[in-house]
Amino acid sequence: MPKDFERFGLVLSGGGARGAYEVGVARYMKEHGLTPAAYAGASIGALNAVFLATASSFEEGVNRMEEVWLTLEADDVLRVNNQFIIYGFLLVSFKKMLINHPGLAILESMLKYIPTEWKHLERVGQLVSENPISKKLKEGLLDNSFLQQLLGEELGIQELDAAPMVWISAYESRGTARDVLEYALAGVGVKDTRDSHYFLLNKLPAEQRLSVVLSSAAIPVVYGSQVVQGKRYVDGGLGGAMTSKGNTPIKPLVDAGYSNCIVVNLSDGSFFNRNDFPGTTIIEVRPQHSLHPNGFLSSMFNFRRERIQELIEQGYEDAKRCIGDALTAVRLVHRGRTVAEERDNALARMEGDGFAKTMHLLD
Repeated sequence: MPKDFERFGLVLSGGGARGAYEVGVARYMKEHGLTPAAYAGASIGALNAVFLATASSFEEGVNRMEEVWLTLEADDVLRVNNQFIIYGFLLVSFKKMLINHPGLAILESMLKYIPTEWKHLERVGQLVSENPISKKLKEGLLDNSFLQQLLGEELGIQELDAAPMVWISAYESRGTARDVLEYALAGVGVKDTRDSHYFLLNKLPAEQRLSVVLSSAAIPVVYGSQVVQGKRYVDGGLGGAMTSKGNTPIKPLVDAGYSNCIVVNLSDGSFFNRNDFPGTTIIEVRPQHSLHPNGFLSSMFNFRRERIQELIEQGYEDAKRCIGDALTAVRLVHRGRTVAEERDNALARMEGDGFAKTMHLLD
């Protein structure tokens, strides 16, 4: 590895089932002796970061992560929260009321009034949040017991004292409906979401670590929010959505002094911009081909075995292209600096030996 890139942080973005792509990237890194000194992750990237950080070695972590991804059962990951079988019937009963609700009527034309009437959106968010069905959504449509078991029993998440530093991105919730509304507004360029919070997992009390990781993976409506230090948190990818700040949590690594980072993106055309971090050498792994050819949302929940294998291979090939080429460039830059230093030192020695005077006499 080039000396200019020996100590680096690894940033793993969120993207649901597309997180299998990060397995392929990690496998390439393992095969080429690239071991991160620290990690930062959001959503599924947080889970993958914990896989790697809690292992006895990077190599062992990559092997274990790949094994888990290849043995995932979609029924485990997408198991329906039984409470919503009951609440589904309630939702049907409330449907007419919701459609005719005077406050919710604003939703149909909100985009017309957003620039000048932001106060109406604040009211809409409050009305939606106070609805009985919306309040229940904080528990999530899907059961996260599988993730709890995986993190609690297999990853040794309670034993991080000697592990590399790992930061987890999580978004402070204002209620499921408001979170979704705010994210939607950011998606159409109206108003950015608040920044995510970056938890340094190693420094948290052991009993809070599981909740932090689960909160980062808690896609609103899909999985339930988690309480950490008295506040509710959800998917870290929601923060700073217009620039992918929360979903690509490089900031805590940069703030901690990591001047080299590898960033793995799980979205075609991610809004993450390396130029926002001057002075930091950033190698980005971006997919050459779409990770969601059949739609953004469907790709997040496609845990079919064959699709997981495809994503792992795609991640490996893209890592070969992006990391391999970037490190070659870093090596060349480093070699150029070395040659320049040797040239300057040689000239300095020659001047000390009277070389310049001797050459002048020969003229």
